[in-house]
Amino acid sequence: MVERVVGQLTLADGLVAAEETVLDQIAEAVSWGPIHALLGVRGGPGAGNASYPAEALLRCLLLGVWHGLSDPALEAQIRDRLSFRRFTGFSLGERTPDHSTLWRFREELAKDGLVERVFEEINRQLEEKELIIKRGTLVDASLVAARARPPSRPKDAEEPARPSADADARWGRKGSKSVFGYKIHIGVDQDHTLIRRMLLTDASVTDTGPADLLICGDEAAAYGDQAYYTHARHARLKQAGIKDRLMRRPNKHHPVLPPRLKRLNRLISRQRAAVETTFATWKRRMGLARVRYFGLAKVGGQMLMAAMAFNLRKAAVLTA
Repeated sequence: MVERVVGQLTLADGLVAAEETVLDQIAEAVSWGPIHALLGVRGGPGAGNASYPAEALLRCLLLGVWHGLSDPALEAQIRDRLSFRRFTGFSLGERTPDHSTLWRFREELAKDGLVERVFEEINRQLEEKELIIKRGTLVDASLVAARARPPSRPKDAEEPARPSADADARWGRKGSKSVFGYKIHIGVDQDHTLIRRMLLTDASVTDTGPADLLICGDEAAAYGDQAYYTHARHARLKQAGIKDRLMRRPNKHHPVLPPRLKRLNRLISRQRAAVETTFATWKRRMGLARVRYFGLAKVGGQMLMAAMAFNLRKAAVLTA
């Protein structure tokens, strides 16, 4: 099975004029050559139908994230929309991938950490373009609902509880909100809120648990709300030469914060609030208020794709 050659323009393509869209700006925001090399060639020697190039399929999946589309809906949109065809590289006369092909390629990306390496390559290029400034990292976490229903309580006490179809999802609480599902932990660059680190856990994991993994080590400061401050983390940041800009919280020994720390918290809060717009974009514009898949591994891949899509869209705006 060999890899298809896509993008061969026909007379019909030459006759169709189209204005530049944000997708064209995104296509120019990074160099796709290193990403293409990282993805490698799909298929190999032997008989069989030609496979679609990995870069074209990656672009298809990114379109699905930006527009909050299921795989069947994405299949239809790529087939019918000129801007989608142009971004993915398919000419008007070419057959576009179906939803099962898109699903299988998503599974391929999840193997051997390939999606993580693509995300890192995109961020490497954004650093080269000086879009990631490293003046500070803002950390935060947000709950996201599972696709499956939570475990049900039996009506009869003698009956066993019915487990959820998603064995990895858990109940979690943040403030007054309880959610059955997962928790997204991110560290974003202070200046342009580009995502540098992303971790997914079940919803029961505390915000502070994975926080050290969200701090890259090369930033000048780390910002976060009161959930992230501990004496041990303060000491680690100081040793690494990173300014501790985590909001202080009262404890049993000091139940009331002194005025100095209250003022510090207000200043930090103004800076760290920008990270919350990232989650708002994911949930309101990308349709990620509820995950699409079952299991920590698949949901984690979905969220890494979301982080990748978010950074590319933001980079296109910054470089336009």
